[in-house]
Amino acid sequence: MYQVTVSVDSSKADWLYSVEDVINNKLKSCYAVSAICASGRRVYCSFGCEPQNRAQMLSAVKEGLVEMYGVVTKFDYIKKNLLIGLPPLRYEILLHTLVAFDRENEHKLLNGILEVRDGMNLDGIFDFKLGELKERWLEICKLTKSNGTYLYDDETYNELLRFLISAVNPKINKLTVCENNGKYRLTGAMKNSTLELSACDSMELMYYLIDLAPLELVIDGRISNRELSQRLIGIFDAKTVAPCKNKTKN
Repeated sequence: MYQVTVSVDSSKADWLYSVEDVINNKLKSCYAVSAICASGRRVYCSFGCEPQNRAQMLSAVKEGLVEMYGVVTKFDYIKKNLLIGLPPLRYEILLHTLVAFDRENEHKLLNGILEVRDGMNLDGIFDFKLGELKERWLEICKLTKSNGTYLYDDETYNELLRFLISAVNPKINKLTVCENNGKYRLTGAMKNSTLELSACDSMELMYYLIDLAPLELVIDGRISNRELSQRLIGIFDAKTVAPCKNKTKN
């Protein structure tokens, strides 16, 4: 069996745990397996497969690590360096939007930097090889803080998020959102499948929308949360159509 092991300081173990499911789903296609364990002050993750599946496994692990650095570590870094007194909901939405901003270019850069090998030190790579990315992220934080006073106004806040999301490559062309008993259902047509998601609250809904960055957003019916409705219109230019059918009765 071919095997590689990567590790991270235990204080940053969430980096690995946050993408564990993502990597494992990718490993299924190449009949590879993984296992995580802690020893001393480090957390280790080993990946194994048959020799003939080596290239596929390394590619799957690399995709997961690119996602880890481009999303999880970026979020941590920006949150650490962007300390502003926004209301919690507004602050969290801003953080997720900043993480999504320019993600395609950053993932390309990460693909050029990362080389999966046995003994790979994930926090060491972050500390010593991601200088260019960290400079970009720090500049984003500085620019956001210098314009922090505008973030308290709904209109300018929505305009900023709209600008940031416009730089994100859309994962779907058209997305429909429908509120049902205080929850939200999202549907849309992907290239080879149909997308169906459920959001339990407005925060989760915004996370989905920021990640998917739809070219067109349709509100099927009415959004009872007025602030959320205005945000969807202000950020995604959402259009409203007739109420969705077959709603669950109380």
